[in-house]
Amino acid sequence: MKIIAVTQARYGSSRLPGKVLKTVNGKTLLQLHLERILQSSKIDELIVATTVENEADAIETLAHKMGLKAYRGSINDVLDRFYQAVKSEQPDYVVRITSDCPLIDATVIDAVIEACLANDCDYCSNTINPTYPDGVDVEVMKFSALEKAWKEAVLTSEREHVTPYIWKNSTAKGGTLFKGISFENKQDYSGYRLTVDEAADFELISKLVTAIGDDKGWEEYVSYLDAHKELFEINAYIKRNEGLMKSFAQDKIQLRTITNFAKSDEYRSKIHDLIPGGAHTYSKGDDQFPKLSPAAIAYGKGAHVWDIDGNEYLDCSMGLTSVGLGHAYGPVVERVKAELDNGVNFQRPSYLEMEMAEKFLSLVPQHDMVKFAKNGSIVTTAAVKLARAYTGRKLVAFPGDHPFYSYDDWFIGKTACNKGVPDEISALSVTFKGCSIESLRELFEKYPDQIACVITEPERSPCGNGCTCSLNVADFLRQAIELCHQNGALFIADEMITGFKTAFPGTITKYNIEPDMATWGKGIANGYSFCALTGKKEVMELGGIRRTGEEKVFLTSTTHGGETHAIVAGLATIEEFEKHDVIGHNHAIGDLFIKLNNEAIAANGLQGYVEVVPSNWFTLFNFKDKTGQPNAGLRTLTQQEMIKRGVLFQGAFVPCFSHTEQDVQYFAEAMRQSLEVYKMGLEEGYEKYLVGEPAKPVFRKFL
Repeated sequence: MKIIAVTQARYGSSRLPGKVLKTVNGKTLLQLHLERILQSSKIDELIVATTVENEADAIETLAHKMGLKAYRGSINDVLDRFYQAVKSEQPDYVVRITSDCPLIDATVIDAVIEACLANDCDYCSNTINPTYPDGVDVEVMKFSALEKAWKEAVLTSEREHVTPYIWKNSTAKGGTLFKGISFENKQDYSGYRLTVDEAADFELISKLVTAIGDDKGWEEYVSYLDAHKELFEINAYIKRNEGLMKSFAQDKIQLRTITNFAKSDEYRSKIHDLIPGGAHTYSKGDDQFPKLSPAAIAYGKGAHVWDIDGNEYLDCSMGLTSVGLGHAYGPVVERVKAELDNGVNFQRPSYLEMEMAEKFLSLVPQHDMVKFAKNGSIVTTAAVKLARAYTGRKLVAFPGDHPFYSYDDWFIGKTACNKGVPDEISALSVTFKGCSIESLRELFEKYPDQIACVITEPERSPCGNGCTCSLNVADFLRQAIELCHQNGALFIADEMITGFKTAFPGTITKYNIEPDMATWGKGIANGYSFCALTGKKEVMELGGIRRTGEEKVFLTSTTHGGETHAIVAGLATIEEFEKHDVIGHNHAIGDLFIKLNNEAIAANGLQGYVEVVPSNWFTLFNFKDKTGQPNAGLRTLTQQEMIKRGVLFQGAFVPCFSHTEQDVQYFAEAMRQSLEVYKMGLEEGYEKYLVGEPAKPVFRKFL
């Protein structure tokens, strides 16, 4: 077994020229970097891969002085330089380290090598899902993987940054060419910078080494920064991997072209004879998509999914907003796999139910008790039942302009799809305008002492119709709660969509409001079937069994509500949200998404016809015809064109932790090209370009 480490070092740098030869305490950063690599017990040889620049003579001289080999190659094609440096050595594995990491840690190098070997990986790195400080970056790959990348990589970013072709096509990212895993620390330290890209970085490293020496482990350096926040702040403003992001931006985006739906068409021809509606959620039905679309998904990884014809798509809705971290997200999947060996359902509750109850309630200090279930409709209906039991009233109020609260009769009876719901049941629900406190006040005046509860999403993506429902969310919620209590009703915040998206855990904690109950689901277990009802003790206790002699409220009683694998999926998801700034990442992705897609719309001159509704946690699109009215045909045409370009688009984008800036750039380019067809459909009629019928509303009276 032969393992060679290669560090790439050059003199030229656009942000800090000559940085590797700058000195700290009498040593150049490069010397310090090389000395620390040589402490590794796993590598057999270290090679310095530098450039043909004249100034690189000093780098080569230093390498030779330290008894190391040096290779000089291309300035810009770093992949070629890296490959040529080791080609003649024919190693089994290659370790990539970069010279902008002066405080690289040999223990981390060895740990990543061990993980790569133990798992027989083509590629293993602590940079796929960063949890180590920037500057402690290690990538380990089989030489065969490096050679394949050298032969096949064509994009500028892939040649300049050596490994993107490998990790983008690895199983860690949903690819199939290379087996890859992410090496992660238990606690997230990715917000610390121990690298040198800019002058501020060099200032921090200089002060850090001067203060405690150049022979400490990365954890000691981080601890020192924790104790001296003024040092941490020196370079905290610098964004990680700025150079890589710039390279990605310079790449010519190569969109996929998807035209083969043979297996999907076969699936469609059979599925409706087996399953009413062809799916178990109407939003996933064939009538919600264009004819040229995937009928079923084979698997997903990160922010991408693959259909049964093998076509790859960028995912936008992320499991109807339920997947906040990414498909098949490693730490969640591993936790679930481990728990499955213990069994999933027992005669008595699992101990995990208490662990999850305590954990979830610690996130929602407004509430005292929690009840678990398998889907959102169960917990919203349970909340309604508790409110009726607590108040002794019958009526339930909710916004008539919100899309969905439950498949149960109390909600469905007020929609166009009310067949099968007796009028007497529908009459027990009343509606108001979601963004209007006056509308709610009028409802209480119309039905005095009759309304048991108000249930509403606490925050919505703005509707785009010119109203101000997105403004003063906290004020509206506080006034609504006060109005409910003044009228003897309870207030239920439905965090099914907003939870783990607007904030962690949700809007009620974001604005510190105190609803009587809250319902949770979707993203709280990263797509696994796990939902929750939380509430104040005086209300929730009605569903308990300790009130001897009092009438019992049969709240929920679900066989599968306490399944252990779903509970640990929830626990693992919470841990990831606590470990990483998931919300910050997702909102930043959302902000970039809004910006780039507005640019795509402007590039086609379609302002006023296509609108991006500006919400960075759940971005919606409006597609309008020449009269300014929403048009299902033009919307479906856009879906068709986006799907053709490898984006599974249904009119919305929900950021997840696995979405990258490159994904957003890909989407925006696909949208720009799709809008060229939209423009023709706008002028000539969508029928000329759309194959099949427009998608139909879920809530419609007739099929």
